[in-house]
Amino acid sequence: MADPTRRASGLSPALFFLLLLSGLFPGFLLSGCGEPPGAVLEREERFRLGLGFLEDELGLFAGDDSLPRQPNSVVMRDGLVFVGNGSANKIMGFTSYGDLVRLIYQPRDNPRPVTLAEAGFSEASGTRRAVPFSFENLGRIAVDSRRFLYAEDRLPRTRAVWDDDLGVYLNRQIFRFDNNGQIVDYLGQEGTGGTPFPFVHSMNVTRRDELAVITRTREGFIAFFYSPEGDFLTALEIDRDRLPLPSEDDGYIPVLNEVVAGVDEPRLYVKISYYRAQKDPAAGKDHGIALDHARVYWIDLVEGRYEGFVELPRGNGEEHFELVGAARGEHLFLLSRESSSRIQLVIMNDQGRVLRRRSLEVSEEDMTVRSFHLCYDGVLTALLGYHDEARVVWWRSDRLLPQL
Repeated sequence: MADPTRRASGLSPALFFLLLLSGLFPGFLLSGCGEPPGAVLEREERFRLGLGFLEDELGLFAGDDSLPRQPNSVVMRDGLVFVGNGSANKIMGFTSYGDLVRLIYQPRDNPRPVTLAEAGFSEASGTRRAVPFSFENLGRIAVDSRRFLYAEDRLPRTRAVWDDDLGVYLNRQIFRFDNNGQIVDYLGQEGTGGTPFPFVHSMNVTRRDELAVITRTREGFIAFFYSPEGDFLTALEIDRDRLPLPSEDDGYIPVLNEVVAGVDEPRLYVKISYYRAQKDPAAGKDHGIALDHARVYWIDLVEGRYEGFVELPRGNGEEHFELVGAARGEHLFLLSRESSSRIQLVIMNDQGRVLRRRSLEVSEEDMTVRSFHLCYDGVLTALLGYHDEARVVWWRSDRLLPQL
């Protein structure tokens, strides 16, 4: 079977070359039995944010009350919660009790902060700081163990670069800020000061403080990896037309859903849903397609090939799982909608066993923003935006993982 990944060893996507995987996947893993669904995992309400453009408010709506296109996201590290407010071009850092202690903001789109000091970074300025920065269009954010912030920003159209090989514009770069909020540098494909990225789908940081940047192209995903110093490590391309199939049966239709990086191991997880045509027994003809099953494969970044997979659980009906990420021990966290007020959380190990199933209380009524973040230890944090306020909540799902 051909390996659908391509490793980037040079300084341009044009230098990517195809890696071939000969033979069958060894050691196919089977899904195990887990706990019955139904138990509710307690939700902890950390704090609430008003809607607006003050330094401690979340700007969700444009001037015409429409929802903006820029993402709003949340990340949590060591009890500090960072909220990326794309529509307001600012990053807010809060304690777990909702006290604003960091602000990086675009003065063009925000009023001058009142509660945070802007002057200098001396000891006298304290720990609560505001830093002006000229974001163009803030996107995804990430934070490492040093509390260095990574912020995706979209370049102006005049600075975008067309890539003939990928067939997309390269118009994203990632700024790095130190733990005081001061700009360090920016990252591109080759590392510090490199070529802009295509559309950034997600970012996360591994246990070793390596940054994973998952980008999307017309053909699929490209994952880039960088050292804590910003040096390029490797890149891997996942093409939609080179996905692994469960068998040689041509009836399967693979759909590439998600790509996330491992946290302990040098891995890239790839979630694929497999659909099949449904036949009408009476007419003997196809009458649509339906989900057959889904898998999460992983690719070894050192070898550049698929090493195994887990089969996702199947319920009484179709369960469309969202792969949120991996926590310590390479435990996979998956979410599936149960109802308009609940989401099912499933935690699996890389042997295919379901370790835990829990229900999370998340009301969809009047919801305008929903962003989840899984930290390394296994705490699941969410930013939930509604018409009248935003809420930052978390679930202590880390307590569901095996003890170290």
